[in-house]
Amino acid sequence: MTSSNEVNINEIIKELYNGSVQSIKNVVPVGHQFDAPKLTTDPLFVKYGVLIGYSGSFKGDLLIQANPQVFSSIGEALYGMQLPEEMLDSFSGELGNMVAGGLSTHLATAGIETDITHPTIISGDAKLSGFKRVLEVKIQYENIGNMTMSLLLNH
Repeated sequence: MTSSNEVNINEIIKELYNGSVQSIKNVVPVGHQFDAPKLTTDPLFVKYGVLIGYSGSFKGDLLIQANPQVFSSIGEALYGMQLPEEMLDSFSGELGNMVAGGLSTHLATAGIETDITHPTIISGDAKLSGFKRVLEVKIQYENIGNMTMSLLLNH
């Protein structure tokens, strides 16, 4: 038997996943394929990505990670021109903001209130831990490469 709190958390996780997938589909104008999501408790190892925190009805983080060239190619698809290398971190943060903002809007329509933090760029070799579980989905972009979107959950 599950408690109403567990049901509520499971509903929030479902909305988080659906909203993040819909948001990234709306933001990134490139043909894509989503792998099946997976749930894990393992630490995450990040070479390059953007992390945005959430607070409100739930606390957690959205992590979008990929090779820097994937972010650059998405920027080129969005803006029609190649991004100078010095603009990559700024664009990656803005991409994270656009996806997180779309997710926040989706959640609000489901009655889940959230606030998002400023984006944090992760570059180098980072190990992320301290969350209860991660819902992770890999996205394959045609002629660009792969991206991983992770929802770090503290519930």
